Amino acid sequence: MNNDLLLEIGTEEIPARFMPPAIAALKESSERLFKERRLQVRDVVVYGTPRRIVLIARGLSEIQGDLTTEVLGPPKGVAFDKDGMPTKAAIGFAKGQGVDVSALRVKSTEKGEYLCIEKHEKGQRTRDILPAILEEALASIAFPKAMRWNDTRARFARPIKWILALLNGETLSLRFAGIESGSVSYGHHFMRPGAFQVKRIEDYFDGTARNFVIVDPAERRRRIGEGVRAIAEEKGGSVVGEEELFEEVTFLTEYPVPICGRFDEAYLALPKDVLITVMRAHQRCFSLEKGGKLLPYFIAVSNTDPKNPDIVRNGYERVIRARLSDAKFFFEADCRKRLETHAEKLRQVVFMGKLGTLWDKVQRLTGLSGPFCSLLGYPEIKAAAEKAAQLAKADLMTEMVGEFPELQGVMGMEYAVRQGETEEVAQAIYEHYLPRFSGDILPSTPAGKVLAIAEKIDNLVGCFGTGNIPTGSYDPYALRRQSIGILNILIAGRHLVSLKEVIRMALTAYGDRIDGNRQEEILSGVLEFMRERLSTLLATEGYRYDGVRAVLATGLDDPYDAFLRITALERFRQRPEFESLTLSFKRVMNIIPPDFTGEVREGELREREEKDLYSSYREIKDKVLLQRERHDYENAFASVAELKPKVDLFFDKVLVMDKDMNLRNNRLSLLNDMKGLFLGLADFTQIVIEGD
Repeated sequence: MNNDLLLEIGTEEIPARFMPPAIAALKESSERLFKERRLQVRDVVVYGTPRRIVLIARGLSEIQGDLTTEVLGPPKGVAFDKDGMPTKAAIGFAKGQGVDVSALRVKSTEKGEYLCIEKHEKGQRTRDILPAILEEALASIAFPKAMRWNDTRARFARPIKWILALLNGETLSLRFAGIESGSVSYGHHFMRPGAFQVKRIEDYFDGTARNFVIVDPAERRRRIGEGVRAIAEEKGGSVVGEEELFEEVTFLTEYPVPICGRFDEAYLALPKDVLITVMRAHQRCFSLEKGGKLLPYFIAVSNTDPKNPDIVRNGYERVIRARLSDAKFFFEADCRKRLETHAEKLRQVVFMGKLGTLWDKVQRLTGLSGPFCSLLGYPEIKAAAEKAAQLAKADLMTEMVGEFPELQGVMGMEYAVRQGETEEVAQAIYEHYLPRFSGDILPSTPAGKVLAIAEKIDNLVGCFGTGNIPTGSYDPYALRRQSIGILNILIAGRHLVSLKEVIRMALTAYGDRIDGNRQEEILSGVLEFMRERLSTLLATEGYRYDGVRAVLATGLDDPYDAFLRITALERFRQRPEFESLTLSFKRVMNIIPPDFTGEVREGELREREEKDLYSSYREIKDKVLLQRERHDYENAFASVAELKPKVDLFFDKVLVMDKDMNLRNNRLSLLNDMKGLFLGLADFTQIVIEGD
């Protein structure tokens, strides 16, 4: 295996956010296709810049692996007559496979003896099959938005300008999107746009380096990081944490050069988040801070190495100055009005089809805040939560959020503080959007938690009520994220809350905007949706899937209670007796017919073993119910485990399915009572035991 492949797709500038997924997709699809086409490969790497995607495969096999397949034909009894001569069935099978009847053989299978033919496919040269593989790999890249720009109907993020394809230094002939491959690449679009010849992979990296292109994103990211940190240190500060911005500028540049600029200190009077957002959103610039306060500097990342850095710096400063001036104007204009005045404009903004306006939504959030305060155990903050709800959406109507939507909540908090609202109200306005993405922080204040749950459950119920339910990857209203947000808030805050009650309150708040005849259907749909989200959430946290399934199979109403049962089950399964105990419980739960009902008649318990089991069950039941009431599930599992010896003895000595129907039903009723006790903790039939 000594064949090395170099493929470069040169394009018009591809959006930065498209690049990391495209790089990962090309690596995955090429590795998969190499394997499917029986090509061995030592290593596959994919690089990318705004104007090129590069695939390098080292150690490709010279020839595709041979393939031997076995094709079964008709049964032997059908293929040969009584004299052993081939029938029409055998002759037709041989003809269909392109061989003589004499090449057929008989193979014994589990279903009997059948005619069989082994087909051998000789591997082709890698050079001959590689073009088709690469064309398929390129076509399989799914961009968020793709273009068609010529009559080939090929789709790609941006029009393709050139294709460089070499196998062992020789041009590999392939055609994609109407472009024929060659042995030429191109330098930096501005600094050295001309073509250069490539003969080997080493030549390619030398050539790109000479022509001001750093192909490896990791190397560009390293250069940006080192340059930015050096400037920050020189200015006596540190870079405001912007990991997403680091990745973005990495894929905005082919030859990154950090440049420091300065802005007027007067703009530091603007809120910190406004300054950071203005510099990041419009110019992709990093902000500097010292001791939590911003410094009057920014760091831009140029895509060229300028001969006169001052010209580039002045250009950035001029744009930043204009943007900050606009922001100052927006901020001052917004501050001249109270949030209540801004909120009045919500009457003219539709929230969602059939669900009224944003003003209507605010009224629902306000109405839900009080009851939710009681549910979460915060009755004393009812007034603050309701006030925050009334102002929560007001900043959507401000000039600043109109220009920078990512500042929603942030500006609401800022304006609330400036008009004299309490810190609790202001913080809740900001926190009601949390968490905004996976891994984001959760609300930290009681009012923030209340309002965040109200915001998200209102969205969930409204969408389910109007049929806007996520399907597959389609989730335009981010309901999965919002469901996980509610679950995380309740679990992290250790709040024992009935989801059914929360959902019913949200349904009631919608009034006649949601069909009253469908309320139970909507309730069930939202509950099931959240049960699936909790299952996924706990699985990603490392909890065993069968334990999660065992607890959630009993239903989901209180997420934190379910979490406590799952964690207790995880600890309980570490005990040496867990597996045998689970098997005993499964015997109990599996023997009971579906939908069985009945009551134990103590006077009809005949055998000593069933009497002992019933007596132990009654003693332990009260203890387990008390432990469940206290949410002491680890001890509840331990208490239930005390029944195991009695259960095993019962099954050994007592015939449950007795011919006498009275005895049978009485014994089944006893087991059914125990099943109900078990299901208050978990459905043990869902637990996977090796060898069971």
